[in-house]
Amino acid sequence: MTTTTRHFGASFLIHETDPEEVVTPEDLGDEERMIMQAFQDFADREVAPHIEELEKGSGGIGLELFKKAAELGIFMAEVPEEYGGLDLNVLAVTGMCSIRAKLGSLGSLIFGHQGIGMLPLINFATEDQRQRYLEPCMNGEMLSAFALTEPGTGSDAMNITTSAVLSEDGSHYVVNGGKQWITNAAWADIFILFVKVDGEHFSTLIVDGDTPGLTVGADERLLGQHGASINALALEDVKVPVENLLGEVGKGHKVAFCTLNVGRLKLATNSASGARKAVEVAAQYAAERHQFGRPIGDFGLIQRKLADMASRAYAAESVAYRTSGLVYHALEGTDGQGPPTLDDKLNTLTEFSAECAMAKVFTSEAYNELADEALQVFGGYGFSEEYAPARMYRDSRITRIYEGTNEICRLYAQRAMLRRAWKGSLDFDGAIEALAAESPDRNMDHYDPMIMNWGFEPITSGIRDLKKIYFYLVRAVSEGVERDRLFDADNQQFM
Repeated sequence: MTTTTRHFGASFLIHETDPEEVVTPEDLGDEERMIMQAFQDFADREVAPHIEELEKGSGGIGLELFKKAAELGIFMAEVPEEYGGLDLNVLAVTGMCSIRAKLGSLGSLIFGHQGIGMLPLINFATEDQRQRYLEPCMNGEMLSAFALTEPGTGSDAMNITTSAVLSEDGSHYVVNGGKQWITNAAWADIFILFVKVDGEHFSTLIVDGDTPGLTVGADERLLGQHGASINALALEDVKVPVENLLGEVGKGHKVAFCTLNVGRLKLATNSASGARKAVEVAAQYAAERHQFGRPIGDFGLIQRKLADMASRAYAAESVAYRTSGLVYHALEGTDGQGPPTLDDKLNTLTEFSAECAMAKVFTSEAYNELADEALQVFGGYGFSEEYAPARMYRDSRITRIYEGTNEICRLYAQRAMLRRAWKGSLDFDGAIEALAAESPDRNMDHYDPMIMNWGFEPITSGIRDLKKIYFYLVRAVSEGVERDRLFDADNQQFM
């Protein structure tokens, strides 16, 4: 690819976007397409025959397919070449994630390991930790689980209570506490465990699954993702060697946020693939199902529904790829200076964290709503577990919750953009003043959506007008609420 983008977050709000700067699936190169095809072949050949068995929670077949995925090289995807991996770029990984809808419940097992399970090791492990943990994880000999959430702290992750106290001889940490909703917990060989050292310093430890004092609870009974292993953890005087500290004491937030921002980026593509699958299933059924002597797809209401679904799926895919393109170009911008460093990755993901959060929200809601629409097209059969929409409907719901609830992602995205504006990184003041200047009386109140002809044709004009609405609201909220109180619980609805 040869296109370029502005390498700073939320710039789309104050700059016109050149179409050449927008990444789409059609921009993927031959290498990326070969990877997508290999993964799709794996899904069609190895996974599809076992979808129903996986849905019943058969860990045996799931772990067997996990091994086959490792042989395919899926877990090498983001590991640097110097560590024996493929070192795929962001777009290649995006293409790989776009096949997730074909994996059913196996998707949680594979991506829970390949993503949030391995990324902390890829980005923060020492040489010794890489040899002991990353290489076996990459080869499918170990399975890693990400353990952050606790019974009392979900979205409020920085206030976890699991404690780690250094032993008197300085050889190990003694860990006590509990975790909740941990993906792959029952099958995991290691846990990326977040703790408070001395009850204060947010940190990360690598904990072996067979460590005395670590207990994995029973599988949770879930609405969807029936084939996944989701469990609670109990830790009672668990001894973890100091050599298993991942990163630095007090710097665990870097491990968490770096991982979660990438997770949101991937989840956007995963959700977009689910949305597309919902359209495919609904359209096929509409062509086959006959009522009143003709296929229901011949009826205008169903055609309208399918057209709306296709539009929403297309938009979701576009958002996912464009966001991946922003991160891709920013990292590729380090060419000539060697491969991107950890700092490059952290800075880039921080730069585009608002876009990652917004992409996660938009695509997950599209997936959830299109699964619902697919069920509606099927009518009564959609309510039966014998047909695909029932599982889609159940499985899609979690995407609005994990990797940060959509409410938290909305709040985070707006907070990130406003703080960048307050620091001078985004010229919101200039945009608002320019908007005011367009009004004859230079008063923002001139832009009343009830009386203005907002001109949503052509589309480019409509996009500019949407930005005007956004800045109008920013101005109105900023005038009505003190800056220091914008993010208070009582004012979050304005965000």
